[in-house]
Amino acid sequence: MLGFLRPSPTLTPQETRRSQQLMMWGAVSGGALFSLGSGGFMAAYALALGANNLQVGILAALPPVSQVVQLPAILAVEGFRKRKAIGLPAWFLGQLVWLLIAAVPFVLDTPGSLAISAVIVLLALRGLFNPVWVTAQNSWMRDLIPTELLGRFFSRRLGTMTAVIVLVGLAGSFFVQWWQDFAPSDQAIYAYSFLLLGGWVTFGIIGPVLVGFSREPLMPPAPESNRSAWSILWEPLRDADFRRLFRFLFLWNFAMNLAVPFFAVYMLTRMDFSLPMVIGFTMVSQVANVLFIRVWGAMADRFGSKTVLSLSASLFLLVIIGWVFTTNPERHLLTIPLVTVLHVFAGVATAGVQLTVQTIALKTAPTGSVTPYVGIAGIGTGLGAGIGPIVGGALADFFDNHLFRIDLSWTSAGGALELSALTLTGIDFLFVLSFCLGIVTLNLLAQLREEGASDREVAMRDLIGGMDPVLRAVSSVPGAGIVTAASYGYVKRVPGADVALGVMAYELASSTQAAVASAGRGRRLAEDAESLVGRALGAAIDRVGDAGEYGIELARHATRGALHVGDDLVDQMEGVIQSSMAGSLRALDRVAVDPVQSLYGTGYGVLQGALESGNDPVRAMRAALAAARSMASELGITEDEATRAVAQGAMNAAADSDAEILDSVRENLPAELEDVRRDSS
Repeated sequence: MLGFLRPSPTLTPQETRRSQQLMMWGAVSGGALFSLGSGGFMAAYALALGANNLQVGILAALPPVSQVVQLPAILAVEGFRKRKAIGLPAWFLGQLVWLLIAAVPFVLDTPGSLAISAVIVLLALRGLFNPVWVTAQNSWMRDLIPTELLGRFFSRRLGTMTAVIVLVGLAGSFFVQWWQDFAPSDQAIYAYSFLLLGGWVTFGIIGPVLVGFSREPLMPPAPESNRSAWSILWEPLRDADFRRLFRFLFLWNFAMNLAVPFFAVYMLTRMDFSLPMVIGFTMVSQVANVLFIRVWGAMADRFGSKTVLSLSASLFLLVIIGWVFTTNPERHLLTIPLVTVLHVFAGVATAGVQLTVQTIALKTAPTGSVTPYVGIAGIGTGLGAGIGPIVGGALADFFDNHLFRIDLSWTSAGGALELSALTLTGIDFLFVLSFCLGIVTLNLLAQLREEGASDREVAMRDLIGGMDPVLRAVSSVPGAGIVTAASYGYVKRVPGADVALGVMAYELASSTQAAVASAGRGRRLAEDAESLVGRALGAAIDRVGDAGEYGIELARHATRGALHVGDDLVDQMEGVIQSSMAGSLRALDRVAVDPVQSLYGTGYGVLQGALESGNDPVRAMRAALAAARSMASELGITEDEATRAVAQGAMNAAADSDAEILDSVRENLPAELEDVRRDSS
């Protein structure tokens, strides 16, 4: 009867693929249900039950702190070596606890200390079951997924899970808002009960059922026989590399979780946002997560998980400190735009951190010892992520009665002017503390060793698509001195700022690629592509703010992305270049970017995009020069100035490729650009 719980000595390729899919969708359903009982939903539920900051912190701490239960779970898995039989029943029991949490408002008075205490106890009870499943699942997945595919598989699973969570979260938030708008005030809290009940009926059952149909590979023999429990648990900690990983995971998660669990509370209380608005911002973060997870996965496979973790973690620090400026001390004109941008970058950063932390732990583990290594790594993560919210909640309650303020004042004979430059109170202090501790902890990452990992700068150049070579070449362009290597070097010293620029560059190139591909499916390639590229670039300009400072990069990535439209538009390459350059140049001209900068950037981007997409660089350069001539008068410069700027950009792009490409492009420059040819020799 329980034969489906037994491991299989061998799996066919078809059974392996089917089991991988079942495990992925099981995890997706589990994540969907958990999302309804965590984050903004749990914060709002806790506040409705009467929780203070410390109690909110305890609720946020329970899931990660419960990872300590992985210690006996590791022993059980290593001893019995039947992961499905151990993990699946524990997961199902943990899912049942959500029904009890949903029932609290029906049996206890709310708001009240007894009600919030009951929810804390029930979440702690769930914490006894879920880590058992996590431990068994991690070991199971390690044997089911080939090592070289770990990054892509987990990125695909995380991306799918995030997409489902977005839909579930939006639907759930609007249900809560609808219920609270129409129900009597004393029944408003029942919205969260019915939400959890509906989530359990939809997702709580299907997840364990899907996993029940998957096949578990037989665990390989343990490296040592008759090992004691103490020996099993201490094996990872005797590994110097793993100790460094454990220390980083604990401190990083402690630093981040001083502040992260209070984002939703901050928006609900300090900013007075509605629950759908809070969940909506969370979904913005989740969408960014989905869109970028595959990028991080591919980069992790190419450059190493440690390198990607360095990039994504530094970006997350930028997000943390950015929350300080969302209020001053209350909502202001830029609050909503800033919160939106922070959620986008938080989604991008979280995707990279979640993906790489798991894969680093898996790569560190020797064959046959995955369970203790991954389990102890989970305990380090859980302890840090659990202690952080409790300390953060206590500090938030303490700092509620404290204020730190920096004012700017100007006094003259006509009077005095005072402006509030910075105000910190309550949760604001958590953001600053989290940021400072995060910077210290990030330095520990350099001590980790990963075989085959590339330098951070190598991956950064890949992400940003070659920004450094462009900035080094700027000095040769008349009027382009505003963008200097020194200014970019300063940006790179701000934690996460270089990654933020790289993410924006990647998104701009992707947007213009999609725009041109979409226009190419219609009959009016030039007109439609010009409009769509201009629109995509306009959106990027709004996010950058100072378009003049980044004019070259914006122009370059817009035209570079347009050349990645696929083989079906190769015969229309001249039209693609003409339309993408026109759309880019007009969009930048509207915000008063120096046209010479813009033309230089488009010249560089056209040649770079042609090389990356396998198109003829000489043909691309000629099309770019023709487009420059046609746009010169509209931009208020001569044709000679326009073609010279484009040629210089194209020559520098060729120089950053290889000598053969440079020679080919140089030889095909028109005679009137002889001085450009000579300068590039």
